Formats: sequence, structure tokens, C-alpha cells
Amino acid sequence: MIAKYRAMPVALALAGVIALACAAGAAAHDSDNRGDPGDLAGTWQVQINLRNCTSGAPVGAPFYSLLTFADGGTVTETTANSMFFPAIRGPGHGVWSRGRHKGEYSAATVAFITMDGALVKTQTITQVIDMGPGPNKFTTPKAEIEFFDPAGNLLTTGCASAVGSRFGL
Repeated sequence: MIAKYRAMPVALALAGVIALACAAGAAAHDSDNRGDPGDLAGTWQVQINLRNCTSGAPVGAPFYSLLTFADGGTVTETTANSMFFPAIRGPGHGVWSRGRHKGEYSAATVAFITMDGALVKTQTITQVIDMGPGPNKFTTPKAEIEFFDPAGNLLTTGCASAVGSRFGL
């Protein structure tokens, strides 16, 4: 019986990822098959600044993440944010699609946060990404961050901004 309840948070989190994938389905299938050198596909080194959602003022020191946007509309990310310690934040997985305007994209990811091997929270990040200047830079003026308990109840929210540089040889 206990194993049944331990599996429920994982099932809920996976259901959330599937829902995100379905919501972006039609756009995601064609996200980057155009061969545009200024598109989002590829790996990016990103500097993130947490921000006060009301004033926009920075909160704490910046930290870094790697985001990889794949053709077909999936995204994988990992972060080096020490604010999660002693908990462990796993990699984020999600979806992305083109926006309404040239050089605009939307992305959503979800990550597990564990403590001593047990799921304690999930983190969902949604953002609009603006390409430029040039094909190897992007900005995210405001990302929305949500933390949920294992049962799917919202715990807290936050905001961030980001600047990305394309990783390449």
C-alpha cells in the first residue's frame, strides 16, 4: 500500500509533462525544421537572475544553466543553482514552440526536487524567449517559476530573467 502512494507523485508529475507536451503538440512538431541559422535548436549557456515578480529587482546572485532545444519541440535543461542544497534538483524536461513573431519562442519545463531520494517538490518554469541580438544570443525578460508539492498543490511562485549564448565550436 505504501508503494502505491509513493508512485502517485511521480505519476502526477509525469501527467504534467504529458499535458505540456499535448498543449504544444501541433506547434512543437514543426518547431525547427526550417533550417534557419537564427533558430532556437541547439545548446545554450544561460545566466539566470531571480527577480522580485512585482518590482523586477534582482534577488540574490546570478546562476547558470544549460538548455538544449531539440528539433521537434523538446527541451532539456540542467542548472547549477546552490539554493536547492541540501535538496537535489534533477534535470528539467519539457517542450518548446515558435511564438507569434519571428525570433520569439515559448518553452515550459518541469524538474523533480528530491531529498534523501524522496520527491519533495516539482519545479515548473514557463518562459518566452526572444532571439537576438544576432543568431547566437537570446533573452528571457520574465520567466515564471512555480513549485508544487508531490500531490500537485502550488507551494510558491517566483520570477527570473535570463540571457543565453549559443554553445558551439
